Amino acid sequence: MDSSIGKHSRLKTIFHDSDSAFVVAFDHGILMGPINGIQDISSSVKNVVLGNPDAIQLTPPLAKILSENFLGRNSPSLIARLDTSNLWRSAPPPKNGYYTDLFSVKDAVRLDADAVVTYLLVGFENDYDEANNIKILSNIVHEAHDYGMPLIIEPLGISKGSQVVRDKKIISLAVRMATEIGADLLKVDYTGDKISFGEILNSTTCPVLIRGGPKTKTVEDSLKMVLDSLDLGAKGIVFGRNIWQSSDSTMTTQIYSNFIHRKITIEEAIKQLSD
Repeated sequence: MDSSIGKHSRLKTIFHDSDSAFVVAFDHGILMGPINGIQDISSSVKNVVLGNPDAIQLTPPLAKILSENFLGRNSPSLIARLDTSNLWRSAPPPKNGYYTDLFSVKDAVRLDADAVVTYLLVGFENDYDEANNIKILSNIVHEAHDYGMPLIIEPLGISKGSQVVRDKKIISLAVRMATEIGADLLKVDYTGDKISFGEILNSTTCPVLIRGGPKTKTVEDSLKMVLDSLDLGAKGIVFGRNIWQSSDSTMTTQIYSNFIHRKITIEEAIKQLSD
C-alpha cells in the first residue's frame, strides 16, 4: 500500500485549506523543566487550544495525558516530539551535552499524530555525536516512510552558552543536510534579514516553518519576523514562549492565527496585541 497517501492526508490536516500553518510548541519541559508559562501544562495547553492553532507540539507522554485537546472536528493536530537534548539547559549546566532519541514513530501513530519532529544539531564538540544524531534521523526517516508519517526536522546550529545560533552559513548547512537526510518539512531559525533567509529558502526543496526560539523583546519584532518570512515563501511558524508566556495566551494565539492566515494586517495584529 502506498504510504504517501497517509502522509498527504496528515499534512492536509495540519495545513487545512491554507497555505500556512500555525503550530504552538509545548515540548520545552523536557529540555528546560517547568519554566514560566508551562508550570501547569494542562491549563497552558487548554488556553492555547481555545485560540484555534493549527497544531500543538508535545512529547508523546504529555500528548496521551492531554488527549482531550485533540478530539473533535475542530481540534488542533498533534505533532509528536521524538527526541531531546540537554544543550539548552541552564542548571545543572551540561558538560559536553547530549542528544538522544526517546520515542518512535509508532508511538506517534498510536496517538493519532499528524507529524513527528526531531532535531538535527550541527556543531557538537565531538564528531561522533553529530554522526549519531544523523544515524538516529536516518532510522526515523525510514520508519516515518513506512507509516506515512510526515517528518519535521529542526536543523539547528549549536554553541555552548547560546540558545540560538543565527549564523547564516551554519543554518544553511544544517538546512541542506536535513533536506538530504529526508525531511518532509523543516523548522528553521530566521536569520535576521530577508536576503540571507531568502537564500536559505531557495536552498531546500522542503516547505519551511519558522522557529520562534526565545521570546522576542517586543510584539513588533515577532510579527515583523513572521511577515518577512511569509513574504519570502515560508509556510508558517512554530512558536512557544512568544505565545504561552504572554499575558493572555488564548487571545495571543487567536491573533497570531488570524495574522498567519492573512485575515488581519500586521498593523491590526500589533494594535490588538498591544491593547
